[in-house]
Amino acid sequence: MELIKSNHYLLKTDWEMLNSLFAELKERGIEKFDELFIKLTELKIMNFDDLLKYISGSQCDKNLAVLCEGLLERLRSAVPDRELIMTSSDEVGTYLLDKLAGRKQEELWAVYIDNSNHIVAEKRLFQGTLDKSIAHPREIFRWAVIYACAGFFVVHNHPSGNLIPSKSDIELTKMLFAASELFHIDFLDHFIVGKGQYVSLRERQLF
Repeated sequence: MELIKSNHYLLKTDWEMLNSLFAELKERGIEKFDELFIKLTELKIMNFDDLLKYISGSQCDKNLAVLCEGLLERLRSAVPDRELIMTSSDEVGTYLLDKLAGRKQEELWAVYIDNSNHIVAEKRLFQGTLDKSIAHPREIFRWAVIYACAGFFVVHNHPSGNLIPSKSDIELTKMLFAASELFHIDFLDHFIVGKGQYVSLRERQLF
């Protein structure tokens, strides 16, 4: 029963979740978009990052916060109808910003691609404070072999918004690059994202 309660949003359809959100807003006197805009302005919510901060803060009603978190998680899990093709670091960085938006813990993801730069698979491999002993290349390359990919890049978020690569970030990146040459699987880049911005370690020439 506790498991069902803690993951109740997984048992509802998208429409049911939206209806619940609309009902919560209606109780607060918000039934039209212009009324919602006025309320957001009053709360000084000017962008998506402000909205995420509000949902996570003490000012937001618990029921509303749970609904918004559930919808956000549903959006993260949504699979697009078209195949994603990555052609530039800017395109990849923007895609990863959306993917990791609002994450409260540090996470490391690997994105595996084929010879045509189509995404073959995306996998979250580690969660929590990352260092080279936890985020070991063997797990990243194990899945690269399983997916028979041509290349991959990794991304992790800094919830604080400080995008300066740590010593562990740089060491992990160099380990991945060295291993990629042995496996003959292209290691394309390591991105750090947070607070609506990203950093490419390849563009910074850190490996």
